[in-house]
Amino acid sequence: MAAIAQDAPQEGTDPIALRDRVRADRLQLLYWQSFPALFVSVAVAGLLALLLWPAARHEAVVLWMSLVVGTSAARLALFAAYRVKAPSGAALLAWERPYLTTLAAATLAWGFGAVWIMPKDSFLHQAITLVILVGMAGGALSVYSAVRWLALATIGVLLLPASAWLIAFEGRPGLYLGLAVLLFCLSAIRATRVLSQAMEQNFVLTYELREAKEAAERMAGTDALSGLSNRRAFLDAAQAPAHYCRRNALPMSAIVLDLDHFKRINDTHGHVAGDIAIHHAGNLIRTSLRRSDLCCRWGGEEFVILLPDTPLAEAARVAEKLRAAIEAFPVPLPAADVPVTASLGVAEGPEEVEALIDRADAALYRAKREGRNRVACAESPQP
Repeated sequence: MAAIAQDAPQEGTDPIALRDRVRADRLQLLYWQSFPALFVSVAVAGLLALLLWPAARHEAVVLWMSLVVGTSAARLALFAAYRVKAPSGAALLAWERPYLTTLAAATLAWGFGAVWIMPKDSFLHQAITLVILVGMAGGALSVYSAVRWLALATIGVLLLPASAWLIAFEGRPGLYLGLAVLLFCLSAIRATRVLSQAMEQNFVLTYELREAKEAAERMAGTDALSGLSNRRAFLDAAQAPAHYCRRNALPMSAIVLDLDHFKRINDTHGHVAGDIAIHHAGNLIRTSLRRSDLCCRWGGEEFVILLPDTPLAEAARVAEKLRAAIEAFPVPLPAADVPVTASLGVAEGPEEVEALIDRADAALYRAKREGRNRVACAESPQP
């Protein structure tokens, strides 16, 4: 029974860590940015095939073009499935490996395939191939900048095989072209760092601002002493379940709970002890209810509970459970535990929330007149 007094977990806590949420957002951005690049890749491959056709081996060009189209088709199928499923949150992370696998296949087809089909006896066609690869690398820099290592890996696979071949086999002209490409790669390292850091800061700042806004809204609607909703937030939240119950002819009950002889606690042990008693009662109330039930500190030492889809008899049992819990668990003060009891009034009806609370409050005062530390039920209103 001691577990009943523990603080409940904060509502609204996202089970996904901030790092995973940023990772999921980056992946979502990659899926959306990469989709047009599929068609650009096939179009540029066709252009390169036409430019190399007069000097290259035709069967090699046809085979390479088929490979580029095949990997692009596989990525297109993946993107179509992604859009149909429309994953979000933690479910997005399961789509990371298929994305990386298909991207690796497409990039390898470009980086090593372009060297394979490149005419080895025509420096002009080699230079054309390298220029187109640099253009593809520039596109990768913009498309994959959300994930720095991915952008650098893609650029490296696209450019390094052709650059290494030119440096190794084409003498001084090839060396100059290869060095120019390496300079491009060095500039890409710095560019990706700047872009990636800026994007990560933007993602993190977005989540921090969202969490700060939600925390401010929770604080504005939370009573500081009890940890429950305050009266305004409670009444706002109660409108939807009350309307649902009335529309569907479902019973709705309210409980008003008041701590007995609360002034005696303040006078005997001090106002700090009274604050602890309020917090203690708030914990007991919160941990004794269903997730669909609403509760708040109404004012002073008085609490209100709304029980949607709950008839009077069941609400009376909930009230008795609360009364017994408060009696069983004294207020834990530094000097000694102080016993406390509560009186409760229960009412059921189809009327507006505040009118229902008023009838429960009248039943509460009857419980106090009859000796306190008890539950009293209001009579059902006449139809």
